[in-house]
Amino acid sequence: MPESEVSSDMRFSGLGPFTLVGTMSGTSLDGLDLAKVRFWKDGPEGLWKKEVMDARFIPYEGTRWAKDLPAAYTVSSEHRERISEAYSVWLNEQLKNFIAGTSVHAIASHGHTVAHEPTKGITLQIGNTPSLAKGLGVPVICDFRVADVARGGQGAPLVPVADAMLYGNYLVCLNLGGFSNASWDQAGQRRAGDLGPANFILNPYAQALGHAYDPAGELARSGQADTPTLKALQARSFYQQPFPKSLAREWVEDQVEALLKPLDPLTALATATEHCAWAVAHGLKQAPPGEVLVTGGGARNIYLMERIAALSGRTLHIPEDIELDFKEAICFAFLGLLRLRGEKNVWASVTGGPIDGCDGTVFEYST
Repeated sequence: MPESEVSSDMRFSGLGPFTLVGTMSGTSLDGLDLAKVRFWKDGPEGLWKKEVMDARFIPYEGTRWAKDLPAAYTVSSEHRERISEAYSVWLNEQLKNFIAGTSVHAIASHGHTVAHEPTKGITLQIGNTPSLAKGLGVPVICDFRVADVARGGQGAPLVPVADAMLYGNYLVCLNLGGFSNASWDQAGQRRAGDLGPANFILNPYAQALGHAYDPAGELARSGQADTPTLKALQARSFYQQPFPKSLAREWVEDQVEALLKPLDPLTALATATEHCAWAVAHGLKQAPPGEVLVTGGGARNIYLMERIAALSGRTLHIPEDIELDFKEAICFAFLGLLRLRGEKNVWASVTGGPIDGCDGTVFEYST
């Protein structure tokens, strides 16, 4: 199955509509998001429009991926390659089931990040082998981050391109997933970056208390944050670094979990929740004033949202469920469309790279 060169595909020129499927598996490790989205352009110089036609969440709980994906962070490269191939096959099966009996033009798959250290020139998403595309009958785009990291960029975040082009009516877009990240317009350019850890540190402490996650944040609300630990977390050098910047699990393990580990689980959860809210408020100081669109699983954490609003002084807008839960999958579908059109889908103003890029590997369809 050949990989395409970076060029436009004439099948994706014009105004549309184009129907794509986007996938996302985030650092929170809860499951796979799939979104089927129709995109069209409102005239040659008009804005992009979208309609979410279907969406599905496939939990990892009860599957091999609940163990294999966390293991993929630390196993040998040979073992990781085997996991990646098996995960590609599994993704292929889920995609076939999702699009059965329907018509789509292409699929954009993020894969699952198991290593991201851009200062070392490293980013790795598994589930991006050719088996991903086998028998789907449409082009499949994957490996969106690698080229930007190779150019010297952070390779993240990528969603802000779609924020600007699909959600431009909001001054600031905030996502609360495994990490918190935000994007905004500043002097005619999109700015963005990771703000701090979010569900990636909250869920393990909720699990230590017998819950898969902290429903509505009531566990954290019932606890008491540890002030010395909060001060130590706020002193991490990451928070003084300029944008653009990105985080990875390696940083959390070294800089955050080491400080939370001595605390009992409830105190650790309360402290981690307060730190997450502080990190968001601290990062949003760089953004222009105005309403904030909030998506991702963390937006359902009522206590966390209350603390972000209190610390930031911002009005937080939570969209309807399908946008709330599937925004990243929606956005990667759009990034895949831009890739097929030969248009820039990675912006240097966001990733810190030297140039904008039209990035992503394209596996040509096979039947």
